[in-house]
Amino acid sequence: MSTEETTPPTSTGTRKGAAGKTAIAVIATAALAGTAGFVVANSTNDGAETPTTGSGTTAGEAAATVTDVEIPGENRGFDDVHTDEPLATTDWLAERLDEGDLHEQGIVLLDVSENLPNSDLTPYSEAHIPQAQYVEWSEEFTQPNTREFISADEFTELAQSLGINDDSTVVLYGDNNNWFAAYASWVFNLYGVEDVKLLDGGLHKWELYDERELVEEVPAVPAGNFEAEAQNHDIRAFQPEVLELAEENAEAGGEAAAAVNLVDIRSAEEHTGEIGVDPDIFQGEGAAIWGHIPGSINVTWTQIVDEETGEFLPAEEIRALYEDAGVNFDNPTIAYCRIGERASHTWYALSQILGEEVKVYDGSWSEWGNSVGVPVANTSGQRAGLWGQSGD
Repeated sequence: MSTEETTPPTSTGTRKGAAGKTAIAVIATAALAGTAGFVVANSTNDGAETPTTGSGTTAGEAAATVTDVEIPGENRGFDDVHTDEPLATTDWLAERLDEGDLHEQGIVLLDVSENLPNSDLTPYSEAHIPQAQYVEWSEEFTQPNTREFISADEFTELAQSLGINDDSTVVLYGDNNNWFAAYASWVFNLYGVEDVKLLDGGLHKWELYDERELVEEVPAVPAGNFEAEAQNHDIRAFQPEVLELAEENAEAGGEAAAAVNLVDIRSAEEHTGEIGVDPDIFQGEGAAIWGHIPGSINVTWTQIVDEETGEFLPAEEIRALYEDAGVNFDNPTIAYCRIGERASHTWYALSQILGEEVKVYDGSWSEWGNSVGVPVANTSGQRAGLWGQSGD
């Protein structure tokens, strides 16, 4: 199975913030019409002519959905998120393995893979990089039936079971060019793990490109002492914050108007609304409406990795790619995809490698494309998705 707030993010520059709960009122409302560019479901399809904006969005009177939830968190800034050495090379890891027990060296190696049946890479259950432990992202990071993350206490329990200490270096890797390893790195940073690295190129680089050793042995590690902090909401965006940006952008005719970069890292076809997702393949990730959040800049995540090795491109090339697409790094950035995993890969590049202020909107299109009344831009030339069909 593949998966994939109301103020702009700012850096507080502090190690600790005021602890407590941030009340998130998820309010998808709109009294906007005409030029606002809202896509509105017309289930009756009564044949009435529906105006469209120049950006290709359908205009109309929006409905509203209101859900009140509380997500415990605080604002800690970016000081304990950014790191000077975010990437571990396969050579570096091989040298550490040659030195012996990783735990004694203060290193925790974790495999966070998707394990698709058609993958050319070996699943963890059959063989894996020596001394690696496995983390099941779809079960161990989230609460059942809510799509919210586990609590800080539950993350503490998970981290300690993996042998993570306060001073551990956590090295993550996975398949699919580190999609879910990057997602895990974002979750680990969310809860205050300070020294988190990605194995550059992931399992592809280690197994196929380098042709290094895999083993069947599952390591046993002593319990760690790490204790999670409340979620750092400076690196996580919620729908109300994104909605505010989208409304400003929709009012501007679909162009970016707010002082925050909104980056859509899905494929170009997903961004325009030409395609959605196949529910037979992606199960619960489908969306009723296809398209993108107004004002978002589309830079597909695959553009920032080397096709042969799976490693990230050099930092200056990544920066130039986004700047050429229209991203202004004088402003903070919010990245989204379908469920947050590809956006986390982009978050890693922009936040960890480039050192920019970046949030992940992990609700992404699976939330946005199924919400009533939120603005959607579709530039495919046709309304698409379950609620976008013309009825012809």
